[in-house]
Amino acid sequence: MGQKMRRLPILAALLCATILHASGVVKCEAQMQPAQQPTMKPEEKSKQKPDIDALKKYVGRYELEVGIIPISTLDVTLADGELWVKPTNAKKRRLLHKSKNVFTDEVEGTRVRFKRDDEGRVVSLTFHFEGESYTAQRVELPAPSLKGSVVFRLKGHANASVVALAGTFNNWSQSQFLFGREGDEWVCRIDLDPGVYRYKLIIDGNWLLDPANPATVEDEAGNVNNVIEVGSR
Repeated sequence: MGQKMRRLPILAALLCATILHASGVVKCEAQMQPAQQPTMKPEEKSKQKPDIDALKKYVGRYELEVGIIPISTLDVTLADGELWVKPTNAKKRRLLHKSKNVFTDEVEGTRVRFKRDDEGRVVSLTFHFEGESYTAQRVELPAPSLKGSVVFRLKGHANASVVALAGTFNNWSQSQFLFGREGDEWVCRIDLDPGVYRYKLIIDGNWLLDPANPATVEDEAGNVNNVIEVGSR
């Protein structure tokens, strides 16, 4: 009788194991081990956001010759850990990272590709406009022009990043004469020889008539520009 009683727990355990096996509820040794992290594929690694120091290398102004297309400058900035681009007369938008040196324009859905020189410095970016590809060269912006006999002033626009002066006196360059912030206004001072000049202000890539100068003239292409006459000193 005692031997039969001792066998009962063993038989019960075997019966339980058989039922669990039949129902598919079986623990294997592999299930008891910690799960291994899945290996990341190369294309998944490329979609990871680059670090801030890497993104800083793309920041700057990229410029095309005026008149080729409506876009003549693209200002790339860094905010909240992401790259942003502001084309001429267009809305600022994010650049979504795709792979090394390649981003996607958040608004247009087109690719923006940065090019580096042999030393690894970013020197240009290629973008798309109306189905065509264009390359804008990176330019180094000078310090604000604050010395000169002819003074241009612009009130407000406290949140602007780059305010420039362009005209017939500098072949409409958008990156030569920059305004500096003085008090509650932007100021640019340059030296000009006596004569009549056409000009315009550029605020973060947006062309603007000088609100302080009502004198304007329309050119052959239908563009309205300010006019200033510089007399003899």
